[in-house]
This record gives sequence, C-alpha cells and structure tokens, in this order.
Amino acid sequence: MTILVTGATGFVMANLVRHLAEAGHDVVAVDLNPPDAALRQFLGGQRGAVEFHQVDVTDRAGVHALIGGIRPDRAVHGAAITAIPPDAERRRFVETASVNVIGTLNVVSALADAGTRRIVAISSGSVYGRRNNLTPIAEEDGKDPRALYPMTKWAGDMLARRFAEVHGLSLAVARLASPFGPFERDTGSRPLLSPIAYWAGAASRGESVVVAGDASDERDAIYAPDIASGITTMLLADRLPHDAYNVGWGRGASAKDTVAAIGRIIPGMKVEWRPDEPSPWFSPTNVPRGPLEIERLQSDLGWRPRFDLDSGLAAYIEWLREARRVAS
Repeated sequence: MTILVTGATGFVMANLVRHLAEAGHDVVAVDLNPPDAALRQFLGGQRGAVEFHQVDVTDRAGVHALIGGIRPDRAVHGAAITAIPPDAERRRFVETASVNVIGTLNVVSALADAGTRRIVAISSGSVYGRRNNLTPIAEEDGKDPRALYPMTKWAGDMLARRFAEVHGLSLAVARLASPFGPFERDTGSRPLLSPIAYWAGAASRGESVVVAGDASDERDAIYAPDIASGITTMLLADRLPHDAYNVGWGRGASAKDTVAAIGRIIPGMKVEWRPDEPSPWFSPTNVPRGPLEIERLQSDLGWRPRFDLDSGLAAYIEWLREARRVAS
C-alpha cells in the first residue's frame, strides 16, 4: 500500500519512514524541507520505495492538491514545530501554533477528501503536563499543558479526533514519550535536542558528559525505532478500539541511570555533574512526570517495545559511530 508521512525529514518521522520502507511499503515522504544526502542514504536501499515531496502544511490549497493527487491508502501526520526553549517560543509563537494546529486540520481534511482509510496523528506525552508524582500516566488521565508546544499539540490532538468523529474517519492520535535515536538533529523545527542526544554524542566523541540539574529527575525515554514500530502497529491494525494511544517504554529513567547505562557501553567516559546549574530540559513549564502507560496499545493491538534502555543506547551509540565514520 502507499503510505503518506508528513514531517518526514524530521527525527522521529524519518525513523518511521525507514521502518515502513524496510517492511516493503511505498512511502510518500512529505516535508517543508528537502532531504539532504545523509537522510537519503538512511532511507535508501529498502524494500519499499520512498518518494519525496515538499509542501508547507499551513498552505491549505497546496496540501489538498498534493494529497488529492496521491490519494494515499494510509497516512501519518507528524509535521510539527517541536519542543522549543523560551526564547524560541517567543520568536515563533504564531508560527508554531499555525503549523501544529492549522497544519493538522489542513492535512486531516485533505486526507478525508482523498478517502484515506487510516490516519495516525502524532501527539505528545507533554500534553499531560504537570504531575505531583511519578506514577504512570494513562490515556484518559487529565491534561495540563503549560507551554506553547504542549498546548498546540493538545489542541491538534483534540481537533483531529473530533474531526474524525464528525466525518467518520478511522483516526487515532499517538502520544509519544521522549524519543532518542538516529537522525535526531535540528532541521529548523527542533532547536532543543533530547538530553540523550547530547550525552551519548559527547561520550561517543570522547568528550565529557555534562549533566546539569538534579540527576534524579526522570524521563520516559524511548528509542526511536520502537516509536516507529508502535505507530506502524496503529497504522496497519484492522481496527482501532480507541482513538488515542500512548507510545513509550512504560517506565522512566533518571539522568543518573541513563548516564550509568552509557558508561557501561563506553567504559571510562568522563562525567561532569553540575547540580547547581539549571537543566535545559526541566523548567516551570516542562517538569518531570511519570512514564506514559502503554497497556492500552499492548492489549488492543499486541504491540511490545523491542529495546530497553541499555540495548537502545547501545544501538544508538553504534549508529552515531557509524555515521561519524561515513561522514569522515
């Protein structure tokens, strides 16, 4: 079948495109930005073909023309401006809201007109917001987004599901835990990378790993290929009993735990603990929370993550080393 993926040159969606193409599906990869040589190599040579198209999701006419011409069987809408630090939030406030909310409606409405049989819209675990404890968070738990990105993701999440209900579409949102893995980079919409990208990158280059803030703070990290397989399970299921699914590992890991796991892969790495410096990943609007509960995706659709923290980090560090070797 032909599958359309928006945001396809971004981090998580690039891993999804590769996962789908490896399985033999033909993928129409759509993004505002064209793929560079490294991404073409990452996505090339698979069983399924990958065809690239450029479009701005805020351009309603352009989106409808592109999707109407392709008429994909199934689609994943992942185009977004992702988690941003306060200075970028101020500069790109209206742009972020336009891409994440209006862009979502433009894409979903175009897919409805094209007769697409299944749509997965990418949401975020950040929509659950502030929590007083680190207990796992289920899909029906309360939402409390505190900053622009989670607010716009929650708006897109609600509107996509309501649009599908009104129009009789088979659509579900995938609320993602904190991803790390191949091709995490800033393509113009992701200025703040994950802490694991910085820590694993520094360790693999023989540099000191700098850990600011409270090393006991937890994140529910997940290796990007596991996110790709979770989304694919939703996309290809015969039916979707629910319209929202968390995609994660179902457990959290502190900075201390994560750095220790990297140290088991790269013995002798240097670590600088800076507890008095603020962590860029935690703020009054981006605070520690419990891991996303994944029982619904497991019980409804039979999905299980393939990696754990150690094996995911090992695979990622191996990818970083190979990418650096090819680049040199």
